[in-house]
Amino acid sequence: MKRFLLSACAALALSLPAVPAAAQDLPVLRIAVLKFGTVNWLMETITANGFDTANGFRLDTVPLAGGAATSVAFRSGDVDMIVDDWVWALYQRDRGVPIEFVPYSNTLGALMARPGIETICDLKGKSVGVVGGETDKSWLILQALATRDCGFDITREAKVLFGAPPLMSQQLESGAVDAVSTYWHFAAKLEAIGMPRLVGVQEAMVELGIDPAPPMIGFVWDSARSDGDTVAGMLRAAEAGRAALADDAAWEALRPMMRVKDDAEFIALREAFQAGRPGPWTDAETDAARALYDLLTELGGEGFRAEAGPFDPGVFNDPTAATPDAG
Repeated sequence: MKRFLLSACAALALSLPAVPAAAQDLPVLRIAVLKFGTVNWLMETITANGFDTANGFRLDTVPLAGGAATSVAFRSGDVDMIVDDWVWALYQRDRGVPIEFVPYSNTLGALMARPGIETICDLKGKSVGVVGGETDKSWLILQALATRDCGFDITREAKVLFGAPPLMSQQLESGAVDAVSTYWHFAAKLEAIGMPRLVGVQEAMVELGIDPAPPMIGFVWDSARSDGDTVAGMLRAAEAGRAALADDAAWEALRPMMRVKDDAEFIALREAFQAGRPGPWTDAETDAARALYDLLTELGGEGFRAEAGPFDPGVFNDPTAATPDAG
């Protein structure tokens, strides 16, 4: 009997996947993501290709129900990193948390419309759906563009409705609203069914003289409680993942988790994601971010100031800038 048990245990051990001792000993970086969010596409690419272990850490993706949950998990120390905007990072730094930011993507939202509406100026007297609330950064930028190009306050001259992205998309498709300011992936889905893009937020920034248009969304972490080498490894792994996704064939593995309705939607999302691959953050981006911050502060008033701390260029700190790429 003893000999049988030993043989059975040996057989079981051989059937289990082998984990290299070195991989077991690597530090773990935990990143919180929205359960069905687009950040998962890059995280899956990183882990599926071993870009995390190749860069000296193991990535643990923690799916959560919403943006508020990811922020709470980060502030409580349950995760090491999240993807958020640098305005939120400024707010945390103003409260003594040494948050740092590196761009995740420079793909931003867009103003989408019903067929027949050709410019933002055509929205006078029309209904506009807005995702993200009154102080949404994209909406504030679009307001500034309407004021400059059309000579009117779009918040007064249009009927503005606020709602969640899926609802606003449905409202546009049904004709209940004439246009929608929405997030990039919902804009891509609307384009896939033939809804015109009036103006992208990135394009609107450039039109307003904020050039280069700085990425808004990035990886954020607390430098006081994070290991610098592990964070640098994560950023190199992310860049390796983006490089892998430059090949259209790599997207086929992600298609099930993208939950697309058809090929047109799949292609629209893939191309929008690929177009958002960020480059290095330079002094020009910092200057543009400061100009954008000033614009948002002017337009958003007390509502925006309640969500942002003072502008601090120290938030933009890439620990890989002086280290070789190990992706």
